[in-house]
Formats: sequence, structure tokens, C-alpha cells
Amino acid sequence: MRTHFRIFILAAILSIPVLTAILFLGLQAHTDTNIALQLLIKGQSILLILCLAIIFGIVTAIIFMHYWLKPLNMLEQDIATIASNPDQLLPPPADRRISLPVLDAQYQLRGLHQKVRQSIRQRQRLADAGEAVAKINHDLRNMLSSILLVTEQLESSADPQVAQVAPVVIRATEQATELCQNMLDYLSELPPPAPENLYMPAVMDELSATAEIPLHYSGPDNLFIDRMMLFRIFLNLLRNAQDAGAKQVTIDIWQAGHLAVIDISDNGPGIDNSIRDRIFSAFTSGRSSHIGLGLAICLDLALALEGRLSLARTSNEGCAFRLQLPAGILQS
Repeated sequence: MRTHFRIFILAAILSIPVLTAILFLGLQAHTDTNIALQLLIKGQSILLILCLAIIFGIVTAIIFMHYWLKPLNMLEQDIATIASNPDQLLPPPADRRISLPVLDAQYQLRGLHQKVRQSIRQRQRLADAGEAVAKINHDLRNMLSSILLVTEQLESSADPQVAQVAPVVIRATEQATELCQNMLDYLSELPPPAPENLYMPAVMDELSATAEIPLHYSGPDNLFIDRMMLFRIFLNLLRNAQDAGAKQVTIDIWQAGHLAVIDISDNGPGIDNSIRDRIFSAFTSGRSSHIGLGLAICLDLALALEGRLSLARTSNEGCAFRLQLPAGILQS
């Protein structure tokens, strides 16, 4: 835009001698003195008006460039600086004579930049803590797996009291191992999706057998999507439904415009009102025996698939989750 104003100013300056030359040539073309005199008077008036208009335009353009365009360019440079390096410090606005709205925008941008820097630092601290937890979790999971192998042998003990207690110890160890695995899944970075052709009836049979709950499927026979990510989303939702008391789960898939819509519904008791607004937050669960990472992991998996997971409905007759994905997954 600054280049356009420079071109305008240059054209306005050059137009003055051009108009003068045209007026002079017009006078030379007429031999009649009266006509030439009248043309001279009218030409001078026209030339004066044009000169005043050009001068006014130039002054207006200079004022606009100084008080509007320059601060806007400075604001654009600040935004580009933040985009390239969010941790870099910005200088204070240099010119306080600029227009008030742009000045306010510059100060608001600096306030936002400070919050972004604080947020980045907080995320770095959480990342460091997450890495430490992941390492501890990994070692703890290995130890629990070893304990589980030894504990399973207690079931065949000749001592009836040991044999009676063994299943309780095994179940507690399995829950602790599962908790560690869920924590590792939540903290680990997801790989890029690797889509493949899936035969959905076979996937549904495997899901039903793994989650040990009846599953009804309605949708296309084939999808083109990352199998591991989709399977984990389904499995987490099915296990949540089973743990809540559902006896059956239904999965429906159809296309709505540019989206593939997947509804996962059950006939359980629904979600408690006290946690409905934060069910996708980590460590939120309606049952004390669960750590509450399943839905948070599902949300990350949906995001990795370029989709969106949400709670469609919930009541005492069951609940339904809706997974929206690009319609391209239907083109297998």
C-alpha cells in the first residue's frame, strides 16, 4: 500500500507540468487572440483547481501514511515477529502521535504477547513434568508386569487363603498396569495417521469381542482411515459404556456434506450432570476406580485424524458421542 501511495504522489507531481504543456500547446494552436485569451483564462482556472486538488491529495496521502499506514505497518511487523519467534521481546510503540485505535491495538497486542510467552513457559514446564512422569510410569509399568507374572502363580497355591486372595491382588495389579499404560498413552506424542482400507464388519466383530459387549453397526462396509486410531477411539468409548452399565452399543456412520459423521450410542445410565461439561478433561471420571484419561485420549486421537469428538446427547436412557471426520474416509 505504501508503494501505491508513492506512485500516486509521483503521478500527481508529474501531472502539473504535463497539464501546463497541454494548455500551452492549445494556445499555440489558435491564431485568434480573443479565443486564445479566453482559453488562457479558463486554462489558468482549471490548472489552479487541479493544482490545489493535487496538493490536497498529496498532503492527505502524507498524513494518512504517517498517522495510519505507518502504524499499521508497524503492527504488521510486530505480528510477523511474534509468529516467527513468540518468545522475542517487542519494543514499545515508537510514535504516540499515531491514531488512537492503532495505538490501542499495539498495546493490546503486547499484552496478548506477554500472555502467550507465559503460556509457552507453562507448557514447557508441563512438558518437562510430563516427560518425567512418563519415564517413572514406564519403569513402574515394567515392575507391575513382573509382579503380575508372579502373582498369577499364587492362584495355584496349595494354601487356600493365598489362593483366595490371589484374584484380588491380580485385579489390583492389572488396574495399576492399565493406569500406567493410559498415562503413557496420554503423555506420548501421536504419530501421523497412516490411513488404510478397513473392512468395517470385521473391525466391529473384533471390537465387540475385545470390549465384551454386544455391538450393532450401521454404515459403509469400507473406510479409508488409520486403523489403530479409530480402533482406540471406539474401544475407549465401548469400555466406558460397559463400565457405566450399558448392555449394548450402536455405531452409525453416514455422510453429511463434507463430513463423515460417526455416532456411538449406548443404553447405559448416561453421564452425571456434575461432570458433563468437563468429561473430555484429563483426570475426570464418574467412577473412583478410573483415572479419567480415556475420553481425553479419544479427543487427541480425533484431532490427529483432523476430526472433532463431542457429546451429542445424554440422559438416563443412555448417551451418544459424535465423531466428525473428513468425508474422504468414506471413499475407500
